[in-house]
Amino acid sequence: LVAAGARGFAKKVKGGKGKGAAAGGLKGIQPDLQPWLPLILKPKREKVKHNFTEEELQDAERRAKEYSRQKSYQNLAWRRDMEAKFQLRNEAWAALPEALQHSANQPDLEPFPLTRRIPTDYPPATWPL
Repeated sequence: LVAAGARGFAKKVKGGKGKGAAAGGLKGIQPDLQPWLPLILKPKREKVKHNFTEEELQDAERRAKEYSRQKSYQNLAWRRDMEAKFQLRNEAWAALPEALQHSANQPDLEPFPLTRRIPTDYPPATWPL
């Protein structure tokens, strides 16, 4: 058991740089695979610091806010559309006779037929005439 208040993390190994540097940081890698590692591993990218002017930053902020506003409007329109569809579905269900309401509430889990034809502008050449 670990005493209360004791650290549960591994301690940093002192002087660990000496071992890894000799192997090039490739501990556990077979020597015949080492030449291929640069082709497999992702190259380390250097971070590029962009020097934007104040006007460019303000323009980017304005465009980001406009984009966010448009996406918010799209989401609101989608939610309103879905809410209207749910309301129409519920009204149609309520308009059914009492005997059919229970059957209408059951999900249809029947798989689509494998030979179902999807309407297209031109029939596929494989369809039988």
